[in-house]
Amino acid sequence: LCCCNDLKWSYVLLHSARHVVQTLSSASWYEGVYGVAEDPLKLLVLLSYFEVLHAAVGIVPSSAVQTAEQVSARAFMVWGVAHLVPKVQTTMYVPMFIVAWSVAEVTRYPYYFTTLLGVKSGVLLWCRYTFFIVLYPLGTLTEVLTMYSALGPVKEGELHLAGIPASLQGAFQHYYHFLAVVLLAWVPSWWTIYTHMFRQREKMLRIPEGKKE
Repeated sequence: LCCCNDLKWSYVLLHSARHVVQTLSSASWYEGVYGVAEDPLKLLVLLSYFEVLHAAVGIVPSSAVQTAEQVSARAFMVWGVAHLVPKVQTTMYVPMFIVAWSVAEVTRYPYYFTTLLGVKSGVLLWCRYTFFIVLYPLGTLTEVLTMYSALGPVKEGELHLAGIPASLQGAFQHYYHFLAVVLLAWVPSWWTIYTHMFRQREKMLRIPEGKKE
């Protein structure tokens, strides 16, 4: 699963980057990135729930609760925001959090895979516990801006509800208020994960006493 997910995140990253390179001369270069990444991204955020199980049984050295929060946040951004509110798909913010997620995963999965094999890589260890310092704030900022951009269309009732049974669509009449509450809770929730990662970084990159000069 580690190899499969890493390849899929690599696919998302490479195809997104290729689209940007090909359209960089256009003022709207960012508008088609989500369309390129949409299908694999929707699948990947759902497959990521297996990581919660892996963390719970100790296959990977992560907190099951923190993993569940992060995975659910990404699933919400893809299915609960970008999918339901098509207007945000062409904003500059969506490509930025897609790239931030992809770079984080492309470096994280090889670290977990080599760890499972009993292979130690100082480079992968450093990447795993250093890249997040920039990627997490970038991802969170653009997620928040994406949700903020979605509030207007949601308030106007511009929701993509195709495929949702008519009997359930009535629940979305309060989606604006729900999204506003989620937006307000987003940064405090992110800060918990971010500070946890710093504690993990200190623990994982700490030089054993016997190896210090």
